[in-house]
Amino acid sequence: MGLFASLEKSDSPKFKKVSEKDCVVEVSVEIPAKLVLDEDHNILLRFQQKAKIPGFRPGKAPLELIKTQFAGSIRNEAVDEIIRRFVPQALKDLKIDPVATPVVKDIALEDGKPLRIQVQAEIAPTVLPKSYTQLKLTRKSAAVSEEALNARLKDLLESNARLETSPDEVVASSHYAVIDYTVFRNGKALPNGKGENELVDLSSDQTVEGLAQGLLGLKRGDVKEISVKLEGKETSLHVTLKEIKKKILPALDDEFAKDVGVASLEELKTKLKEIIAGEEKTKSEREMAEQLQTELLKTNEFPVPPSLVGAHAERMAERFKKRYLGSKHAWTEKEQTEITEKLKPEAEKELRMSYLLSAIAEKEKLAIADEEIEAELKRNMEAAKDDAQKEDVRRFFAERREAVVSSLLDRKTMDFLKQKAVITEG
Repeated sequence: MGLFASLEKSDSPKFKKVSEKDCVVEVSVEIPAKLVLDEDHNILLRFQQKAKIPGFRPGKAPLELIKTQFAGSIRNEAVDEIIRRFVPQALKDLKIDPVATPVVKDIALEDGKPLRIQVQAEIAPTVLPKSYTQLKLTRKSAAVSEEALNARLKDLLESNARLETSPDEVVASSHYAVIDYTVFRNGKALPNGKGENELVDLSSDQTVEGLAQGLLGLKRGDVKEISVKLEGKETSLHVTLKEIKKKILPALDDEFAKDVGVASLEELKTKLKEIIAGEEKTKSEREMAEQLQTELLKTNEFPVPPSLVGAHAERMAERFKKRYLGSKHAWTEKEQTEITEKLKPEAEKELRMSYLLSAIAEKEKLAIADEEIEAELKRNMEAAKDDAQKEDVRRFFAERREAVVSSLLDRKTMDFLKQKAVITEG
């Protein structure tokens, strides 16, 4: 019988919601044959006015001749005009609010019969939040252990280390070697394959496979041919060991503390503890937010519009590329597709969370006041490094006020959920 078999004949357009599943709505639009014919005539008249037919002045060619020569184009343009006119009306009458551009999936048209259009539209989910209070969360302690403090002190010492000539006679894995080298492959020196006073850290992984092992045991002035791999190819390095150096760490005392800008070692430890505690608190809050999100999504399952998931995944892929590969890096179409597909589950999760937070805020009557926006603007202005950044902040708050409010409301809703949660200190 088909999708439109149940539609009755009428002189007026008919709109019907056929199905709704997972945020996708199927709509049928039936346009009576008379309206289709009227639109055909309107388009035919337009073609007559602009068509250039040999032997006729513009706008004076016979309609039958125009219809014969441009029948296909006239019919296509008429259908396009009907779609532009009646599909938005159908969605409005059926109270369907699309979140993306609707798609025409099928068109059925025969002379003398109604035009039947099948439209697919994606809509926002209906979210009825539940079980969002009394969520069980664990907050990790932000206390600073001696182990964490000592590790940070060690890192600080390492970052202030210096190299000195080693009294040792031969190279060991704890040394830094200073070498001159020439690169050979198949018995021939490679162009630009020379280096002088190159520093090699024998205690770390090497980009040149085999170099560190080949240097072990050499003495100052020794010359050696070392077999290595460069770009996966067997290569020979003609190496001269010029110097052996060792890393010297500064003493952990008040003098070192003064060198890094504080009055004493105790003050340095105090400041490091404050820094570590702040980092641990931030980490703990982030982990708690992740727990909260996991628990919320577990008990509030609902679909989200597929096209929004795809678009969000593409934006995530673009941010990933800029952050880790640089804005000038270009992906192939295959790479773009693969990374976008991999990001879709996370994109869907983020969209579900966004809809859920919005629904909770509405249910709890949470809102953002003007003074909260002003306070956020002030914080961002104070964090700006210079006048140019301040101007960017002002422009963003002026042009993207809705986005600012949405972000603040999400944050406020998360704070509300944390206040209502059952938190165990871990």
